[in-house]
Amino acid sequence: MALGRLKNKWRSKKVVVLLTAITGMVSLCGYGFSYGYSGGAKPKAECASCHQQQVKDWQSSHHFHAMEPATPNRALGNFDNQSLAYLEQTATFTQRDNTLFITMPGLDGKQQTFPVAYTFGYEPLQQYMFDAGKGKFQFFPFAWDSRPKEQGGQRWFVLHPEQTPSDEFHWSNMGQNWNQMCADCHSTDFRKGFDVATQSYNSIYSAVNVSCAACHGSAENHLKWAAGDESIANKGYSSYIGTKTPMFRENDQGLMQAIAEIKPSQQVQVCASCHSRRAAFSDSKAPDDYHHTYQPALITEGLYHADGQIWDEDYVWGSFTQSKMYEAGVTCTNCHNPHSGQLKLPGNQVCTQCHTQATYDDRSHHGHPAGAVGSACVDCHMPSTTYMQIDPRRDHSFKVPRPDLSQSLKIPNACNSCHEDKTAKWAEEQIRQWHPDSTRMGSEHFATAFHKGDTGASDAGQELTKIAQDSRYPDIIRASALYRMAQTPGRNAVVAIARSVRDKDPLKRQAAITAAANYPDPDKWRMLSPLLNDEHLPIRAEAARALARMLVQPPETALNDSDKARLKKALEEYREVQAYQSDRGFSHTNLGNLEHELGRAKSAENHYRKAIEIEPIFMPAYVNLADVYRLRQNETKAQEVLKQALAVNGNASTVRYALAMSYIRQGEKQKALPELQAAASASDTSANFIYTYGLLLQDMGRISDAVMQMQKAYQLQPGNPDISYTMSGLYAQLKQYDRALFYAKKLNSLVPGNPQIQQMVRELEQYQKD
Repeated sequence: MALGRLKNKWRSKKVVVLLTAITGMVSLCGYGFSYGYSGGAKPKAECASCHQQQVKDWQSSHHFHAMEPATPNRALGNFDNQSLAYLEQTATFTQRDNTLFITMPGLDGKQQTFPVAYTFGYEPLQQYMFDAGKGKFQFFPFAWDSRPKEQGGQRWFVLHPEQTPSDEFHWSNMGQNWNQMCADCHSTDFRKGFDVATQSYNSIYSAVNVSCAACHGSAENHLKWAAGDESIANKGYSSYIGTKTPMFRENDQGLMQAIAEIKPSQQVQVCASCHSRRAAFSDSKAPDDYHHTYQPALITEGLYHADGQIWDEDYVWGSFTQSKMYEAGVTCTNCHNPHSGQLKLPGNQVCTQCHTQATYDDRSHHGHPAGAVGSACVDCHMPSTTYMQIDPRRDHSFKVPRPDLSQSLKIPNACNSCHEDKTAKWAEEQIRQWHPDSTRMGSEHFATAFHKGDTGASDAGQELTKIAQDSRYPDIIRASALYRMAQTPGRNAVVAIARSVRDKDPLKRQAAITAAANYPDPDKWRMLSPLLNDEHLPIRAEAARALARMLVQPPETALNDSDKARLKKALEEYREVQAYQSDRGFSHTNLGNLEHELGRAKSAENHYRKAIEIEPIFMPAYVNLADVYRLRQNETKAQEVLKQALAVNGNASTVRYALAMSYIRQGEKQKALPELQAAASASDTSANFIYTYGLLLQDMGRISDAVMQMQKAYQLQPGNPDISYTMSGLYAQLKQYDRALFYAKKLNSLVPGNPQIQQMVRELEQYQKD
């Protein structure tokens, strides 16, 4: 059976690319722009005439310093002929006639000198940008550590020393491009203005930094209202973005209760437009149109730990919307001054505004001496993760530490982030001593189901379905459960998807599209077609993409003219979104994938080639282009494309895997072996790559080597029944029947009720006795 499955693996699968890159308020970007007024910055003088304190606070904020023209008085870095070792050469930082310069080795290794165009941010580090031509601005690979010298600051450092020219976040590539990655958060009223024909930008904004209009919108009507125009409602603003209520208090059940009526507010949504990990579908038209412009990232593997703690840079919103505070109605400005960005009160006082000081700011609660590390609320409930070497970001999900989950799921906990010399078991015992009556430790948590979904456990679908439909969980958690259900289709999942399509929460409607991915197209149409008329562009566009194959169905399942028109209209919006992102390789690859599904192979090929032209390091474009040639039974051409990709990035595991599959289809297993070995050994490898490599080793009679690879695959995906089946068979071949029986029983638990597997267990039990 293993050989049969091995042969089935040789058919390459098209690489699926996200609709748009999920990016956010990325502080590893820098920008330069053309100026163009669109209504945002001009009224700042008028603002100050009435709002003096707010403007004064803003002028001290990170928003004010988000981006500025690089002049000696605005740049924090030392440009007094400083030097820094870089790529076995030297980078220098100088100034002349009030212009700042950075000299560094270019892609050809020769020294190049660039004028510094803009500063980007200022605490705890400041980045710098240069004009790369055609309206394109890139970030230098260096940053200035603006912390005090006694904290290790006041120095230049290489921001990403591990990056090579084939990495997205190398200084020469789009991950370090201001126009596409960072501008819409660090400047006001940004319009990208990319022209794919000339591959140039005409980017404009109304304010170089984050000005009043970035949050409040155009001041035009507000100024008319202030001048006495009584016909202007809501003080001239389109929506209210203040706090929902000024404060909360605990009721007798220990739950947070607002001290005043909760007012509807768009504040969290407005802040989310920058303070979230999200994909942009167009230029933003208003500060409060978040779900119309952006597709937010959910709580998924690689971005968050299974319990929702931050892993990658997630920019607060995805964490905060998991929290009980958010559910109670707490908004950003209950804790932060909205104009300075600073906390409204020092230390624990910001928390004891609502949480009783006598109960919580006491050693009986936190277990640490007053003033020591661990006595601050944030130490346990908002642990920090450091990004960009020196920039700590606090988790805003306000979770209770769960060292018991660390033991079962290998996720971090706040206790052991300080007590690194102790075990999670020790941390659990300490908390149980402090809070013997607490029911939190050991209680049910969505992390268990998420972990099962991420590792392919057989009962993951059932567990995820429960969470997706349980109103006790926050919307973002229910949506994240739905997202994982793409790998566990079934009757229960259909019910959950159908309900989510009708849900008022856009996150669940968004996730329902992913959850329905593996159903037959007619079934998918029945579930998702209402979303073609959704009020939010990202949902309409994504639903259209998911349903595109309905345009090429056989007569018995073909759409009527009315439904075809609806689908085509939404697909045009999808194409417009890709056009907006046409400065990235993924957009052209997405269009190629769409054309491929619609049976337009030549058009698909052209899109893949355009993706390679636009962004040569984008490996999925090469893999999918090679697959076009595979379908034409031209393996020689497919291999040429894949070797072209490896000349750009020799470490691309997906390309190595695809090349190995091509060799296998030609019967050249010896050529395939080193390619699969490289794919299985890569830092970004997958259980599938390792498993396939193990199958090939088994097929070639290298049983012990195959076992080693299968063990690695099993560690990554213990819930995969194919891996357990193969492991059992391999150990049986080695006559290690106790190990073979272990994996056979594991398989039986993963696929219960299967008579063949049960017979396999009985035979191995007999072998063990004999």
